[in-house]
Amino acid sequence: MRRSRNTFAQVNTVTLFDFKHHSTSQKLLLVVATALLLVGLLWEQLTPSKPESRSVAEALERVATLHEEHPLEVQATAPVPAQLIDDTSEFMRVRQELDLSGAPEPWPERVEREDYELYVNVTSEFLVYYFEQLGYTGAKIEAGELDGIPPFVAVSIPRGWADDMSVALKKSIFYRVILPLILLENQAILSDRDTVLAYRQQLRNRAPLSQEARAEVQELANQYRVSSADSTQALTMEMLDELLLRIDLIPASLALGQAAYESGYGTSRFAHEGNALFGQWDWSEDRMRPTGQREGKGDYGIKSFPFPIDSVRAYMRNLNSHSGYAQFRQQRARQRGSQSAGHVDLDGHALAATLTSYSERGSDYTQELQGIISFNRLQRADTLRLLGGDPVYLD
Repeated sequence: MRRSRNTFAQVNTVTLFDFKHHSTSQKLLLVVATALLLVGLLWEQLTPSKPESRSVAEALERVATLHEEHPLEVQATAPVPAQLIDDTSEFMRVRQELDLSGAPEPWPERVEREDYELYVNVTSEFLVYYFEQLGYTGAKIEAGELDGIPPFVAVSIPRGWADDMSVALKKSIFYRVILPLILLENQAILSDRDTVLAYRQQLRNRAPLSQEARAEVQELANQYRVSSADSTQALTMEMLDELLLRIDLIPASLALGQAAYESGYGTSRFAHEGNALFGQWDWSEDRMRPTGQREGKGDYGIKSFPFPIDSVRAYMRNLNSHSGYAQFRQQRARQRGSQSAGHVDLDGHALAATLTSYSERGSDYTQELQGIISFNRLQRADTLRLLGGDPVYLD
């Protein structure tokens, strides 16, 4: 811990107060000790303390684990401009044109791997600069001037990342960091939906499903609570229809609004201790206990996650499977209409009204959530797509 000048004054007057009674050798030792203390204090004053940083090795180990468990190569979800049709991905082509030489220091350490890129010890200042160089700004999003959202993947939510930051800047960074995670998970959901649609068409054509296909459908049915893990329920069109009702997009505006509300824009203790963005309750041994538990609710806590994207995945699975959100799923199906496959522009603001079961506050909660979506103009996010290419991890 850094010593203050007052501490030194105490050392000078208390530790050395009886100087005249010491022997010559003792006086010499005291003079040397005092000189060393003065040099140390002066060095502390002239050398600014550095923030705690994550080692590259540690970051690489974490990212390797994340990338192995959840490979995140992003497929382009819209026609790619003609000038980008070559061996280079959309996002790589955009990054090749960047000039980060004017980025504010300290610069993060950059590590390239064959199928992803990693920046370690990223500061908020560098992140804002990087986003602006990419044209990834709120103004361009609102104006519809972006071809796609860069596939950034935040690996952690550092404590105090928004300290001494204006509210507007904090919100802007938070939304731009979380949005790619939401779009990545929605892309994975659409992939599962395409699988179910294909198997459903096979059954309609009276073509038998392979044992592997049946096992895949059963696994999805277990994950989305259509059947239990030990179920011997036959595979039917009704089961597949129910799966299609559940395996569908979560509007980005809704997910951004709830993440902001539940995590205090990524500044809550649960966000930086457990990457928890959506305040999901948990009764397991790994739960994060709140400082004041509510009476009558048991020994509950907030669920923690290895990475922020895991929190996004669990939140989406919750809305898509829990019985309390059946109305949400029914209204979403009406919004999808006859377009059974692919992306559709859902109305997250309207769907927010169906989530009265998400909070004990009921309709007061949903009205406040709709206010966050409207005030921050998050509806524009419901129409956005990801740039195709390998992800860039930020730690």
